[in-house]
Amino acid sequence: MHSHCDPNLFTILYQGNVYGLQILKDGKWIGVEPLPNAFLVFIGCQLQIISNGKLKSVIHRAVTNSKQARICVCTFVIPSSDCHIESASHLVNESTKIPLYKGYQYKEFLHTYILNHGDFEAVLQFYKL
Repeated sequence: MHSHCDPNLFTILYQGNVYGLQILKDGKWIGVEPLPNAFLVFIGCQLQIISNGKLKSVIHRAVTNSKQARICVCTFVIPSSDCHIESASHLVNESTKIPLYKGYQYKEFLHTYILNHGDFEAVLQFYKL
């Protein structure tokens, strides 16, 4: 699977006991060790925008394991397609009072996300002020 961040609010992932998840940190891919009976919570693109950049979406990818089968279970918290998304006013920079991102309907964002193949940095360019 190609690297991406999830376009939703957040993702809850159970990755089982088999290695296969990596996150991008400081330009390097880091393997996420599976923890038995644990869930991972990923910040999605929408929370980064709502938090005005205070929370960062996690760029990640799944890699194959040639020795063991891997099954993971994900659930996503997704806004309705007509939901209006914008930076929360109380999280806007105190000195400038200007949000980092313009508001939009979630379906607009999702369309842009799909056209850009999940490249969040490319998608953000459409919504940065």
